Amino acid sequence: MSARKAQSTAVSLLSAINPARELTRRVFLFGLPLILGLAAHAIFNIVDTFLVGQLPGAEGAAGIAVTGLCDPITTFQTILLNGPIAGAGVLIALRFGARDEEGMRKMALQATGFVLLLSLALGVPGVIFARELALMMGAREEAQQLEHCTQYLRVLLGGGFTGGMFLYLATLQRAVGSVKAFMALFLTSNVLNLVFCVMFIYGPGPYPDFVPAWWTGVAEALHLPRLGVVGSAWGAVAARVVSVALAVALARGYLRGPLSWLWPRGRALWDLVSIGFWKNGQVAVRGIAGGALIRTLQSSGGGDEAVVSGVFVGMKIELLLTLIAFGWGTASQTLVATSIGAGKPLRGRAEERACIVFALACSAAATAVLLVFARDLAAWFNPEPELVHWSERFLVITAASFVLTPLNVVISQTMFSRMHLRLPVLIDGGVLLLVMVPALAIAALAGAAVETLLWINTACSVALTGVYAIVRWKMRREAARVA
Repeated sequence: MSARKAQSTAVSLLSAINPARELTRRVFLFGLPLILGLAAHAIFNIVDTFLVGQLPGAEGAAGIAVTGLCDPITTFQTILLNGPIAGAGVLIALRFGARDEEGMRKMALQATGFVLLLSLALGVPGVIFARELALMMGAREEAQQLEHCTQYLRVLLGGGFTGGMFLYLATLQRAVGSVKAFMALFLTSNVLNLVFCVMFIYGPGPYPDFVPAWWTGVAEALHLPRLGVVGSAWGAVAARVVSVALAVALARGYLRGPLSWLWPRGRALWDLVSIGFWKNGQVAVRGIAGGALIRTLQSSGGGDEAVVSGVFVGMKIELLLTLIAFGWGTASQTLVATSIGAGKPLRGRAEERACIVFALACSAAATAVLLVFARDLAAWFNPEPELVHWSERFLVITAASFVLTPLNVVISQTMFSRMHLRLPVLIDGGVLLLVMVPALAIAALAGAAVETLLWINTACSVALTGVYAIVRWKMRREAARVA
């Protein structure tokens, strides 16, 4: 890229966040609730890990290890649900932009039926093969780790339909522009999750210092069981059941129509499957890469619980930043889809640019805060010194990825709005599966240190962002040439 073109690109990006522009303000006010909502979604998982980490003695660190080992499996279930859910959001937004009310309601009901059927198809095998899945992730017999992982997976995978329906109904609100309702649903689910997790993790006690003294009477009156780490799974499912009920009440105006609309078929089914397949493909690639990283880190760390738990704490914090990036990515996806539906592609391009700049600004600011308070954040989960050390090292080494990942997230999510369905999968697969996973495997077999594996992960994440930036620039240049 020439210096003149680079300067033109920089000016274009800077102009995208000019506060005097109506479009800039609209993008910001649309994206901010999405970020807060998705940040709350990340906090949902972080709160679970924090509460488990407050269990007394070695039980806390062991509980964090259980959640960390099970997270790739439960996240993979969410990934498979997320594809058609994100596809439904795009399809509903297109109809919303075109002011096709009946088509929008029909699509909303067909997507509801699709998500329910897919949840059932994923949940039943998860419950049946929970023990095998735990063994696959490296769960050990010692200290009841395998038993706890099996129970944890059965509860979360069996109750996965609650998470799927909650995500879909929240996405429906976002697709029709009700971002405040989207944010409110996620914030409410967080409060419910906190309450239910305290109920089921600690039961009648003992409790951490932050739990008020009067709670003991409540727990005794309700005869609450002390379930430990498995209680965090029951708490999450209970919170989602209540949240789904609230979401249905909010969305009832968009879920009106004949019961036959609940059965997806025809073009709607094809679109949901098509977008869902490629969307799932992209996220599955990232999930497989994440699972490979965890498995090689566990091997390189010799199964040391402090190393594994410390890295998992760092990954929980990373999840918060990733979902902030996806907040801007979903904002761009929804806005661009609505603009395309309304026949205004140039407005969609400007909205994408604004989302890119906002995403990069948020990630840079958040990463700076994390680097300053990395040790304090890790100790907040569990004060064990070795755990804190590895959590801090993860955050420091991965900082460059934290800053740049939002760029590839926004670009890839916007590709789905423009129906470039295969590109994100091809790009992610090329970098992560063909480069990163083999590099991690070779390094682990060669006896590389944990830090070396983390540096490989960071380098590949930065390279992935670079590839997305180049592809986007080439696509824009081609579009300008054709125009």
